[in-house]
This record gives sequence, structure tokens and C-alpha cells, in this order.
Amino acid sequence: MEHFGGGGNWGMIPNIQSHSNPSTPSNQDHLFLQQQQFNQQQQYQQQFIQSPQQSQPRFQQQPQQQQQQPQQSQSLASHFHLLHLVENLAEVAENGTRDQQTDALIAELSTQFEKCQQLLNSIGGTIKAKSTTVGEQKRRLEESENLLAQRRDLISNYRSSVEELINSQI
Repeated sequence: MEHFGGGGNWGMIPNIQSHSNPSTPSNQDHLFLQQQQFNQQQQYQQQFIQSPQQSQPRFQQQPQQQQQQPQQSQSLASHFHLLHLVENLAEVAENGTRDQQTDALIAELSTQFEKCQQLLNSIGGTIKAKSTTVGEQKRRLEESENLLAQRRDLISNYRSSVEELINSQI
């Protein structure tokens, strides 16, 4: 690749290697999620051991805990564990009894699905934003290439004009 002295601004093209990827989870994210998943499993185990009246407030408190978590952990798809909720709901459906515990399971599953939907919407928005950014960078690159081609043409014309002047004076 040729290097040109002055004129062009190459700073508009980001160096991918110098930026960290925010969607790649770090070790801290994994440790945080493991601890959180462990805590959730303990809560669910305690919930099914306790009476339905005691388990209901746990579901009301959990969304508040979710809101207080850092944004990084909510952006990870592994945060959502729906299988055990669906299995527990299937067991309740097979038994044919509906009580407060069943309602709490349905509410928790609905909450988790809403969070999954928010995550999908967020990912969709991020993809659109990145494609816009890539499109903008392509447009700027084409613009720079056009300006560079114009500069080359002007230099070529200037050179041939100077050569004509020199040849005419000789």
C-alpha cells in the first residue's frame, strides 16, 4: 500500500484490533453469571420446598434484582434459563392443579420471556446500528477514494503542464 504525505485523514477507519469487543464476555462476566445462576437455582429449590404463600414474594422481588444488575450481564443470552421453568409448569399441568405456585411459575416464565424479547430487540437494534456504521464507513471510504483519484488526476495534469512548459522553453 502506498503512503501519501498529508491531505487524507486515515483516522476515520477504526483499528479493529485496538478496540475490545463489548459483546465478548470477559472472565468476570462468566464468574458473575455462574454466581447468579447458582443463586437462582438455590432460590428455585427453596421456592418448591416452601409453601406457596412464602414463594410468591420471591417472584415479586426478583425483577427488582434484575434491574440492578450491570448492563453487561443482561446482554448475555446465557442469562436466561427457561427450561426448568417450562418443565416445572409441565409437571403442574400434568397434575391438573392450579394454585398460587402455578400462578407464580406462569408469572416468572412470562417475565423471563419478556426479558428474552427485550434482549432480541436490543440485539436487533445493535445490528442495525452496526450496519449503519459500516455503511457510513463504506461511504466515507468511497468518498476518500474519489478524492484521491481526483488528486492523482490533478497531479498528473500539473506534471504534464510543467513538462509542456519545459519542452516549449527548450
